[in-house]
Amino acid sequence: MQLMSWIMSRLGSRFSLLFEPYHRRVTHSALGRFLDEPLDLMVGLVEPDGTRRVMPFSAQGKEFNHLEQNERHNSITFGGVSDRFGLRFEFNVHSVFYPQDETICTLPAFFLEMRVTSSPAVHGIEPIGPTPEHVELFVRIDRPNTQIDAAVDDGRGRIDLSYHNRIEARADHLRDGENAIAVGDDDGGTVAVRERLVSLNHGCRLDADGKGLMLTLPVTAPGSGIKWRLVWGAHCAEPVLHVAGKYVADGPADDATLPATLRYARHYPDIDAVITHAIDQRDDYLAHSRNFEKLLDQSPLRMGQRHLIHQSFQTYLSNTYWCDVPAPGDDDGVVQWFSVREGGRFAHCPVDSQYNASPLWLSVWPDLVALQLRQWSRNMCEHEPSGGAMLCRDFGAGVCLTRPAAHHEMPVELGADFLILAQAHAHWTGDLSIAHDLADAIESLAKYLLWSDREGCGYPTEGIANMYEDATPAAQFARRQTYLGVKRAAGLRAAGDLLERTQRTQLATRCDQTAERDANTIDDDAWIDDHYAVCTDKSCIGLVDVWSGAFLTEDEVAGWDGYSIHTGDALVLPAMIGQPPLLDPEHLRLDVVSSQRETLTNYGCGHTSGEPVTVWVSQNVWRDLLATYLGLVRPHLTQRYWDLQLMNNTHHLSMGYTDTRAVSGRSFDPRGVASVGFIAAGPRLVIDRLASGGPRITVNPDRHTPQRWPLLPLADWKAAKVPILVVDAHSQVTIECEMDPVIVHGQEQVEMIG
Repeated sequence: MQLMSWIMSRLGSRFSLLFEPYHRRVTHSALGRFLDEPLDLMVGLVEPDGTRRVMPFSAQGKEFNHLEQNERHNSITFGGVSDRFGLRFEFNVHSVFYPQDETICTLPAFFLEMRVTSSPAVHGIEPIGPTPEHVELFVRIDRPNTQIDAAVDDGRGRIDLSYHNRIEARADHLRDGENAIAVGDDDGGTVAVRERLVSLNHGCRLDADGKGLMLTLPVTAPGSGIKWRLVWGAHCAEPVLHVAGKYVADGPADDATLPATLRYARHYPDIDAVITHAIDQRDDYLAHSRNFEKLLDQSPLRMGQRHLIHQSFQTYLSNTYWCDVPAPGDDDGVVQWFSVREGGRFAHCPVDSQYNASPLWLSVWPDLVALQLRQWSRNMCEHEPSGGAMLCRDFGAGVCLTRPAAHHEMPVELGADFLILAQAHAHWTGDLSIAHDLADAIESLAKYLLWSDREGCGYPTEGIANMYEDATPAAQFARRQTYLGVKRAAGLRAAGDLLERTQRTQLATRCDQTAERDANTIDDDAWIDDHYAVCTDKSCIGLVDVWSGAFLTEDEVAGWDGYSIHTGDALVLPAMIGQPPLLDPEHLRLDVVSSQRETLTNYGCGHTSGEPVTVWVSQNVWRDLLATYLGLVRPHLTQRYWDLQLMNNTHHLSMGYTDTRAVSGRSFDPRGVASVGFIAAGPRLVIDRLASGGPRITVNPDRHTPQRWPLLPLADWKAAKVPILVVDAHSQVTIECEMDPVIVHGQEQVEMIG
């Protein structure tokens, strides 16, 4: 693959490395992107004539020729050629990840490998000298305002870094130096950080000025050879966030804050502990992580899907905070805090953003969904007219989280998101603890959704702003929006389901009846020929722009009858748990096809036919997931989405996963991991562990080609058992590895292979 900016990150630990080959640097710190400094990372080899060939992460040395990079889910390999002497150099960085193993995933360390092999002549360029039998490899680091010391003990080299890291978010990728944008009420100051790069190979020596390490390795045949293995760890023991006590279980109701310390510190008290553990567990952790990678490698994903999943996953990890907060009233206890920063927007754990990201954690770590639901339930405000409550969008921006940072309220959308996600978690896992523990919150949100239809028209008419901030008024804050009407109905249906299971039957019945009635109303009112209208109230009278606060002056909402890709957004998670679509299935299928046709651009589909350039990749993915569960055979658009990522991460741009065009500011956005949903949608996996009559799990894969799909949500990760759905050359389905009984549509009985 061509060179592009690429981030490698750790779950909840803030440690990340953003490789920026076009800037010849790595932006880096122990506290993650937007808290980084430029680092000069000089890795490479010394040619026989003394020339230092380097990877494009240093302003020093001479770059290798024919540079490329190849990524997997948890790792990336950079390669280059010294065509003058027939040498190929490879540099691999691995960020270990294995589902539901906190010890592996939060370890603040990367595993590095370098090797050199012989290379045939490239493009007919003849070497100027023979390929040597041995070469010297090197690694050295230069970073501003950092004390750096290198040493060799018993033949094992190390490089120590010590510095103070700011903890406020700052958009350095948008403005440089003194013009960087700081976010939050308080910059939070700085914290002390230690890092260490350690060689696992003996025989290291210091370079000439004593600031780097060198090691002589043999030149071997391609695909083989001795590797220079290293561990790069980081540690920060001081609080990195201050969280309002009201967000914490049994915490104070005022704005008093509690310090949040990175959770890995409970396992690894200092940098010595990090490095010792990383070295001791290296082989085991890498084996687990590579096995997980292999599962995804063998799935029949298209390359655009694969690239998108890999990139968005690492970008998502770079936004995660997994912390310990002191438990109120317990001197020794702690409460877990898990939040995900909204990339360049800096807000912590926006509900709409994490709703989009839910296919990731529902697939491999549902407890993290439950943890966020519990946190959100403590970020609600009472709504007296409805007798219910409205959910706040986020916990705040910056490092002091005391109040939401959102510009305006989006209570219908956010309340529905919460309810739909809570229902999906319950049915996907069979765990009703969320429904019971958060029953009061579920009831309060349901009451607000019921109240929000002030005209009895089947659509919400209050609290109607939504997350599509760059959309036209028709799609963003018009009355009687089809997208929001469907989402409200889906939220009420989810609430009815959960309330029924907690014996709140009267309100549950009202929610169910309202959802069914209003969905039928929307189906009748919004359908126009071959699509659902964006909204059905086309009048601008009394309509207020939620950003400016001004009344719209036009007579009619432009584009009210256009095509929209968002109609069925709320129906994806219900489809994954076997809920029937609220809208007419044939209408819904035709709407998906027609809207794609009318909104398609080079990088995917815009919100509506009236604004095709406003592409949000995550919402395109969401629409693609719905289409798959509806059984539609459609052109794959993921290469278009990937083209957008290439554009935003080559030449001078370095934006990580970007959900939209660069001008929107949605850089390093966590929403892209919605693409992990392709892995469940491919075999059309449906899981309902709360179905009447017992758990019901079904698959309905395409049978036109042999394929292997890992059924990640059915895995026993502790036992390392992952069911694999196999479609053979005769279109028969088998399930490798023991698992729950699975119903295969179109096949009487599935063969299970232990």
